[in-house]
Amino acid sequence: MAIARWWYDANVPFHAARSKYYFPMWDAITSMGPGFKGPSYQDLRGPLLKCAVKEVNEWLLSLKSTWSTNGCSIMADGWTNQRQQPIINFLVYCPRGSMFLKSIDTSGLTNDAETLERMFDEMVKEVGVENVVQFITDNDASYKAAGKRLEAKYSTFFWSPCAAHYIDLMLENFSNARYFPVINTTIGKARKVIKFIYNHSWVLALMRRDYTNGRDLCRPVVTRFATHFLSIQCLLKFKKELRQMFTSDAWVGSRYVRSNVGKEICEIILEDKEFWSNCIVVVKISEPLVRVLRLVDNEEKPSMGYLYEAIDKAKETIKKNFNNRLSHYMPYINVIDARLDKQLYSPLHAAGCFLNPGIYFKPSFNKQTTVTRGLLNTLTTLIPDEDKQDLISSQLEEYKKATGTFGMSLAIRQKEKLNPGNFLSS
Repeated sequence: MAIARWWYDANVPFHAARSKYYFPMWDAITSMGPGFKGPSYQDLRGPLLKCAVKEVNEWLLSLKSTWSTNGCSIMADGWTNQRQQPIINFLVYCPRGSMFLKSIDTSGLTNDAETLERMFDEMVKEVGVENVVQFITDNDASYKAAGKRLEAKYSTFFWSPCAAHYIDLMLENFSNARYFPVINTTIGKARKVIKFIYNHSWVLALMRRDYTNGRDLCRPVVTRFATHFLSIQCLLKFKKELRQMFTSDAWVGSRYVRSNVGKEICEIILEDKEFWSNCIVVVKISEPLVRVLRLVDNEEKPSMGYLYEAIDKAKETIKKNFNNRLSHYMPYINVIDARLDKQLYSPLHAAGCFLNPGIYFKPSFNKQTTVTRGLLNTLTTLIPDEDKQDLISSQLEEYKKATGTFGMSLAIRQKEKLNPGNFLSS
């Protein structure tokens, strides 16, 4: 209770107890024994703060020291802050971790390809041209043009689109009223239901308390359109509970049952059979792609070596969801292929797939030629020295034929368990 009182009095957020430094702090305190006095106000804002800053700077230097050996990726993330100022954050990723590089307020700049190219070029020079493997941006036309110009200027690294953004664009295409009116209408009705429930605290409390056991219908995720599709998934999951709620005595006796919007929501939930059947169709289409989105947004392991196969798996799942009926699934597969082949595909994605033994050596994997071509393209771009190219090429033959160390029983057993980067480096 002494700890809890301090916690409440200092207004420390409860999630602070989930910090990775929380339990090590208590281990350090208890190891000192009785009588230990914690750091004072002056200690925390003075020498200890300086020590923490020094630790962070040393960590950043250790990250930077690996760039010349393993290479790194520069990521440009555009957003708008609370003052409605357009900001671009630049981050650098390497196998040891990510670090913030710089933030630029672009409100006074023209958002064209020439301006962005100059800005991106400065970041490349700051990191070191020889250290950059790829420059990642979203698919905005000016960003893409600037990235492509930078790629052509140096010819030693790749511009790559943000995979999460492209998958969100696929989902956006699925909700296009012109080409997929049924999905668009279904999303509209689902949003209307969720907006009504979440805009009325009494209805929301009733749902959470008596019908969903505290669980919500909308789950914010990395992209806007994925949130729409996940919400439909949740509505479908709680269909029975929602129908019970909108026929319950509590709802019938409420003031909402007589309002026009309340009647409209009731009609969707209780009488619109077409809405629920369309929700099932929407989930069949979107759920496999949302799974890919979770993969590329996962910080636990690099996703590049898995993206190529993950999208193929999503396509196969969609086909199965429609019982392999060509006329039913083909419009959605065409959307995925158009984004993948013309925009999302990168030689780096193919190279990552090639160098992921858990995928490359699967009996069902049949794109060895395609990924080999991508790997060779990557090699000639990232390794300008022809002697080194020849050496790597000869070593790749051992990998492809699973001979030498790649043919050892230990390597074969671990091919699907280890991170591909660790597998190859070992």
